[in-house]
Order: sequence, then structure tokens, then C-alpha cells
Amino acid sequence: MVPTAVQFGAGNVGRGFLAQLFWESGMEVVFVEVNATIVELLNARRSYPLCLIPIPGVADSPGSKAENPTVVQIAPVRALHTSQQQEIALEIAQASVICTAVGAAALQHIAPLIALGLLKRQELQRAPVNILLCENLYRADSVLREAVSQHLPEALRESVLQRTGFVPTVVSRMIPIPSPEERAADPLFIRAESYHRLPADKHAVVGTLPPISGLELVDNFHAHMERKLYSHNAAHAALGYLGWLKGYTYASDALKDATILARIKGLMDETGMALVKQHGFDLLEQRAYEEELLRRIANPQLGDTCDRLARDPLRKLAPEDRLVGAARLCLQQQIFPDNTAYAIAAALHYAHPDDVSARALQERIDKEGIEAFLAAHCHIAATEPLGETILRYYFLLKETATHGL
Repeated sequence: MVPTAVQFGAGNVGRGFLAQLFWESGMEVVFVEVNATIVELLNARRSYPLCLIPIPGVADSPGSKAENPTVVQIAPVRALHTSQQQEIALEIAQASVICTAVGAAALQHIAPLIALGLLKRQELQRAPVNILLCENLYRADSVLREAVSQHLPEALRESVLQRTGFVPTVVSRMIPIPSPEERAADPLFIRAESYHRLPADKHAVVGTLPPISGLELVDNFHAHMERKLYSHNAAHAALGYLGWLKGYTYASDALKDATILARIKGLMDETGMALVKQHGFDLLEQRAYEEELLRRIANPQLGDTCDRLARDPLRKLAPEDRLVGAARLCLQQQIFPDNTAYAIAAALHYAHPDDVSARALQERIDKEGIEAFLAAHCHIAATEPLGETILRYYFLLKETATHGL
């Protein structure tokens, strides 16, 4: 009997990364998805195409050694709609591993389905199971564990939870949103870089995990999570905001701009040194990580846009998120985050008309004033050195042309 992986979410990360790892590991992927069209197509075809974009100078997954993109067919796959509660419960009861990639807001919605499946699993006396959480959410494991526990009967709650691992992971693969033309040609088509690593918290695993391609169980998971957030995510967001302000469409083109590149490198220098001091990363290894990241971002074949990197600025300007959190980490390590402050100032100008969060950002700044917004939303006082630097850059950018730095 072929082992199965139950994958909650058949979106960019679910189809563009995780299913590939399970497929490479000899598993059948059972998607659980809210989009009925995607469910129908997956069940009709039992496969979908994944276009892997090679990373210059990096060879660690199928397709990465080729100079041109490589299309692989991920199969066998099938799918269940989120309304099929009993069928989902049975799949969870029989699965070798469970995985989520649904977005932070949707975890509460899938918790009842997972709880039902875990109860079925206990009823059938199946082995302990682990849930890999591939969400861009701090402490996603605790959030889902608590949500699931609320849907378990009190008499069985502890015994079920003790046999379930809620394992946070760090998803670093870049997966651009398919263009409208690509979606029209094939709604299942997905394009992603060939980056192949999925670090996960070793200490959150209950029992044993099956061998999974690309999965790396790490001891100090918090350090890896912060590196993803304050090095990878921070650089990505900064590039999105700086690129948008200069009118660039594609991230790779924005990175060719010498002024922008200097700022991105400066941010990575600041946050990288802070991460080395905070978590004991080897300095040379951290710099190699940053150089590889720059090569990946600069890859024009990926077709990633500044708009995608910049979207949802209110979330990205939150106190513990990628920019403000990175700045605070730098300050804790006696490193002044000048380039990170510049990126925060650029983010405060982001005003894409199609981004709901960007519109809300500008409305709040107009209503509250920039200093009050910075204090209320980012928890940065205008009178502290970080706040003074952000405001100086903010007004400097305001004085320039709309699309100039």
C-alpha cells in the first residue's frame, strides 16, 4: 500500500513545494482544498505540472542542474473538498504525515477537520502522527494545537494531543504567483525555484517521521526561523518597497539598480551580523546564505514581482515582523539598522491601489499622522534614534518624485 501525505492547501506552497517533496519520497499526495475547481481538476487528472526554475550556482534538487526550466509531473495526487469531513478524517487516520499550507487566517477553519481525523486515528489505534506546519506565522504550532484541542472531547484531549506532533517549519522556496495567462492556460500550472530545503523543529516531532526529501530536522529551530524572517523575508520586503518606489515591475530588475542593491546588501549585513551574535551562526556560513539568497532573488527566470514582495505592508510593518523586528534585533546586538530603517521608511510610502492593506496604511497615516502611526502600529517612538532615522528617510523620500529615490 502506497503511503499517503495529507496536504491541507493546494495553493502555491502546497503544489509548488510540499507535494514535490512527498512525491520524491514515494508518497501519494491527498490534497484538502477549499477551491472546488482545483479539487475537480486534481481528481480528473491525478497529476499536475510543476515548472522548476534552476538557481544559478546552486544545484540541490531536480531541475536545478539544467540551464532552462524543467517541468515535472507530480503524480499520483488526488483531492478532497473541505466539505468532505468524513473522507478527510479517514485519510488523516491512515496518513503517514499531515501538512498544512493554508495561510495563518485559515488555521482555525481546518482545526475541526484535523481534530475529527485525529479522533478517527485514535479509534483505529494508528501510530502517532506529525503535522508539518508550513505557515508564515509566528508560533503556528501553538496556534493550531490550541485550535485543534478545542474540538477534541475533554476525555480524549490529552491522549490525542500526546500522539500528535505539531512541527513548525521554515519555507524558503520562492514561488511567484502564476500570471493570468498561465492560469487561463492551465489552472493547475505552478512555477517555482528549485530550492529544496525544509528545516523543521526536531524537538516538536512525536514518534518518528517517514523519510521526506528535503526535510531537515534542526535543533535550534528558533534561530532558523529568525534567520528566514530577518534575513530572507526582510530583504525580500525591502526589495519590493524600494523597487516599487522606483517603478520596477520585476524584483530581478530592481536588484540590478546599484542604489537598491547597496541598500539590500546593507540590510543583510546588519541583520546577518545581529543573527550571528544572537544565535551563534558561523559568520562565513551566514554570509554564504546571504550570497545564495541574492543569487536566487536576482534570477530573472523566476519572474517574481515587486508587488508580490511588497504586498500587505501593515502585516510586514508589525512590531515583530520582518522589518521592525529585524531592526529591534539589530539594536539588541548594538548594531544600528540604518539600511533597515530606510526600508521601513520606503514601506511607509507603499500605496499600490490594488492592495487593500496598502490603502489602509495610507489612510491611517493621513488620519493619524506618520509619527502617531509609527508609535501605534510599529511600536517605534518618534523620539528614539530608530524612529528619528525612519522619519528622516520618510520625509526625504516624500520630497523626491513619486517614483524616485
